[in-house]
Parts: sequence; structure tokens; C-alpha cells
Amino acid sequence: MLREKEYVVALRPYQRVIVMHLLHYIDDIRPVDEISELRDLQRAAVDNKELSLGKLLVENLSSEDLGKYSDTYAKELEKLIDTKVKGRMIVAEPQKVKEEETKDLVAALKASLQKSNMAKK
Repeated sequence: MLREKEYVVALRPYQRVIVMHLLHYIDDIRPVDEISELRDLQRAAVDNKELSLGKLLVENLSSEDLGKYSDTYAKELEKLIDTKVKGRMIVAEPQKVKEEETKDLVAALKASLQKSNMAKK
């Protein structure tokens, strides 16, 4: 990713290390009005009930413990590389994708909140 072009970065101290943040060039940022998929969404009215459910969802899913998150993609990629280095054949398993179609935003938020509350218990 970083080899493909030059990036502007911001460096800042964090605990005992220096953290690098990638910044966007002005050419990389498009005004919202130019994104056709978002034009209609800007005019949509948000119900106070939906807004409060959304806020509650964000609060329930927020966490101060960032150590519990890890880059599973990088770990799986390392396993595949190790397998290939050892000369073994890599066979991709077909992925099963289960899509649930939810047309009601409020119902989706409530279901997500229930899952979040059950996971915390």
C-alpha cells in the first residue's frame, strides 16, 4: 500500500512510541455533493427514535480496551505465506455468505443492540 505513491503523514507521540497517521491530499477528498449515491441521503429526515437508537448502539459497541482488537487478515495472510514457503499447496475454501435483508432501520438497530447486550453478559 505505501509503495504505490507518496503520502503525507502526521507523526505524534503516543505513550512510548511515535504514531504515524496517513493524511489525505486535497485531490483525494471529494465534496459530498459530488457523490451521487449520497445526494438523496442528505435530504432524508432522521426520526428522533432512530437517532437515539443509533446513539445507544454506538455507546454499547464502544470500548476503551483497544487491545482486544487484532488484524485477523494479517494473521491469516501470514499463515498462508508460511504454508506456501513450506511448499504446500494452498486450496481456497468456498466462503458461505449469509445475507440478512433488513429494510427497517429501527428493527436492525434494535437487533444489533440485543446482540451487543447479550455479548456483554
